[in-house]
Amino acid sequence: MTGRERVLAAMSHREPDRTPLFERLIKSPHSDALLGRPCLATNFDAQMRMLADGAHREMCLQQARDIVDLAKMLGFDMVAAGPNGGPPAERPQPVAPGRWRLGGSVGFVNSSGWVQWESVTPSAPRPPKTDEQEAAELAAGLEAPFAPSEDPDGFIVFREIRRILEEEGLGLAIYSSCYGMPVCTLSPTQLTWLHTRPALMHSFYRRCSDRVVQLVQQCIANGAGIIGLGGDMASDAGPFISPRHYRESVVPEIRRQADEVHTLGAYATNTSDGNLWPVIDDFLIATDVDGFGEIDYVAGMDLGTLKERFGQRICLIGNLDIRFILTRGTADECRAHTRECIEAGWGSGGHILMTSNVVHEDVRLDNYLACIDAYREWFGL
Repeated sequence: MTGRERVLAAMSHREPDRTPLFERLIKSPHSDALLGRPCLATNFDAQMRMLADGAHREMCLQQARDIVDLAKMLGFDMVAAGPNGGPPAERPQPVAPGRWRLGGSVGFVNSSGWVQWESVTPSAPRPPKTDEQEAAELAAGLEAPFAPSEDPDGFIVFREIRRILEEEGLGLAIYSSCYGMPVCTLSPTQLTWLHTRPALMHSFYRRCSDRVVQLVQQCIANGAGIIGLGGDMASDAGPFISPRHYRESVVPEIRRQADEVHTLGAYATNTSDGNLWPVIDDFLIATDVDGFGEIDYVAGMDLGTLKERFGQRICLIGNLDIRFILTRGTADECRAHTRECIEAGWGSGGHILMTSNVVHEDVRLDNYLACIDAYREWFGL
């Protein structure tokens, strides 16, 4: 089987020759170490240097090459691709090691490992708005016409990945993250509005969903076969909102997005880490998705239990632990953990081996490679 055939078999619950292997994101410095060069797909400083030289297109082409080279090196069956965005209106300028000024903001990699932008001239404190003022502002924004994006430079990376795959005869599937249903990132006021102003929040999620549907259409048109929907909505303690609010406000829109994915001939997954047991039937069944991404091992989302309950309908994508085992464990513990995941997910397709989120900075690279080795050993590769 090719990688794409293997992934599609798993998603459609046909037995593949082996469990597909995938990683949505390997962050710098791990991606740099693996490639033996700065990985332009993930290295913020390297990206800013290219943009400072006015080399946006060249940066995008190298990002595609880096993504494909990592997949080839590690034996992945699928690559992740999405919109890259167009060139900035002006070139970034270095202001300090690891810090770049672009317009009125300075960007840097924060302590959590993600790029953060801060205003150079913070605005003066404003008096707090009343609930009515905030609600009126949100409502006014939702009434503005929705203008679909038609950025001609927005999918350079995506198209180049497809070109490389075709040129090199690499039959890999393509996954696109189209997350756009905020729950964890709602403000305290918006969380309250789910109860006090449900109609407003329904309209808010409808507009969010309009943007997701547009992105879904663009990604599938560019070759994506698996679409990730949803977004972070839970912690170890459970969902950030009540099951009723999730069912009433979020589920109908994710189902609308999944319907669009299916109409266009692709597969949809719902995605969030954290403890989702209180909403699991709505999360997986009421949304009519085909898969579950970011399955959180530490939060109690047991792969064997999920396989028993949903294995005939849902493809489970995960769930190697990146909080403790891959960050603090031994290589032998990581190998054993990998074998347990493969065993728990096997049967009738329905499983793709991946971490529970991404390979982040605190994951020990030797531990992650031990997982890859255990996978290869298990299947005799």
